[in-house]
Amino acid sequence: MLYPKDSQPFGKSMSSWAELNWQWIYARPSDHNPYIDPSGADCAVDQSGPVWQLAPIAAMMSGTYTRACTIPRGKAVLLQIGSVADDWPCPDPTFGPKPGQSLYDFLVADARAFNMVTELDLTLDGRPIFNPKDYIYTSDDLFALKGDPSEAQFDPCITGAYQPSVMYGYFMMFRPMSSGMHTIVRHNHDSDGKDLTFIYHLTVR
Repeated sequence: MLYPKDSQPFGKSMSSWAELNWQWIYARPSDHNPYIDPSGADCAVDQSGPVWQLAPIAAMMSGTYTRACTIPRGKAVLLQIGSVADDWPCPDPTFGPKPGQSLYDFLVADARAFNMVTELDLTLDGRPIFNPKDYIYTSDDLFALKGDPSEAQFDPCITGAYQPSVMYGYFMMFRPMSSGMHTIVRHNHDSDGKDLTFIYHLTVR
């Protein structure tokens, strides 16, 4: 069902795939961004390669959120469960490393302050995924993140140029699924106390 936590699907570590996921999300303008898209209409925007990326669903309040997506047969599926991309510099002049602290260490510490998922349950086609909180990753080093300027409404640090960044969060990669209909259900509480259910209806063909 899943690639092992410490595997290197298609020659890349899971943390590298997670960084690519954020690069894909940040590069899209807000009017066709798969993260903001409530229905799944934009889930195929600029997808390429052996891995199909499933963006998280933006949720401002407790509730159930549903997205539908058609995926080409033979693609692995990368699911972002809860993650932070921490970029720099920012308009706040106090946001930066302390004397003697590397930028990487500063950004990792800041990203880890976001406890995005407190309780987590996942199923694929009704089958439970055990120990989902084990699938947590941190960037091994700084990576370059370029955000579309329209995304500054969600991340005020975005400049429209490449910025040093780190990623921290939960990701899973599913092995290619059989043709037909599949459903991923994710239920979690987040650090803000929201009770969230996310349902992904996937058509593989």
